[in-house]
Amino acid sequence: MSAPVFTQVAGYRVAIAELPLSAERSDEAAGAVVAIDGGGEWWSRASDAVDAGAAGVVVARPAFAPSGALDALGAHAGATPLVAERPLLRSDVAAKVVEAFATVPAYAAAVVECHAPAGAIPTALRDAVGWVRELSRSHVTVAECQTSSGRSVALLETADGGVWSLLAAAQHGAPRPGRIRITSLAETVVEVDDDGGDVSASVTDAAGRRVLPASFERPERLALRRAIDATQTAVAVSDLEALRHDTAIVETILAGRRA
Repeated sequence: MSAPVFTQVAGYRVAIAELPLSAERSDEAAGAVVAIDGGGEWWSRASDAVDAGAAGVVVARPAFAPSGALDALGAHAGATPLVAERPLLRSDVAAKVVEAFATVPAYAAAVVECHAPAGAIPTALRDAVGWVRELSRSHVTVAECQTSSGRSVALLETADGGVWSLLAAAQHGAPRPGRIRITSLAETVVEVDDDGGDVSASVTDAAGRRVLPASFERPERLALRRAIDATQTAVAVSDLEALRHDTAIVETILAGRRA
C-alpha cells in the first residue's frame, strides 16, 4: 500500500521517487508522512505537522534542540511517530556495528573522538553520544566532564558497566556535519569512522580484520522508509526518545558539570 508523503525538502521529493511502490506525493499534510527541514527551530515545524494531522513526521538532519523543546514536542506528538535523519548516526549502519560490537566484553573501555566546525559541535557531540547509547544498548551517564575553549573531555558510563572516554573539539576544516571516530579497547577491536558521508566500520580479532559492508541507500530514502513502516505496521520508532536522551547528556557535558 502506497503512503502519501508531504514535503518541500528536495532530498525527500527524490526519496519519494525512489520508493515508487510505497510512497506517493501528497499536496496536504493531513494523513500523510510529513518530511520537514531540520534547520533552525525544527521542533516548532514538527509540532505544526502534528497539528495538521500528519500520520508521521520525518526530520531531515535535525539541528541541536534544547531538552525543554524536545520534551514539549514529545508530549505534543503523543503516538505520532517521529523519525530523525541524524547526520552522523545512520540507523542501518548502527545496527550492523551493534551486532559486531556484541563480541566486545561489556566491561571493555572505548574511545570516542568528535571533531566539527565550531557551530556544529553540539549536533556532532549529540550524535557521538548516540553512538555510545547504541553500542552499549543502555542509557548513558556522565561520570566526569570538563569543557573549555571549544574542547570537551568526558568520562561516560553505561548501565552494562562500560566506560567510554569522549573527546570533542572544534576544528577548522572538519567536515561540515563533523566527524566521529570510535575505537574499542579490547581483544576484539571495533573501529567506526563517520564523517556524515561514507561510514567505515571494521572488526579486528584473532581471526583477522573484517570490514563491515557499506550502506548505499541514501539517508533520506532510509528515513522515509522507516517512517512509512512505522505508520503502517506496529513497529515503533524511538528516535525522539533517543534525541532527548542524547541531548540531555550533551547539555551536561557542555555545561562542564556532572549529571
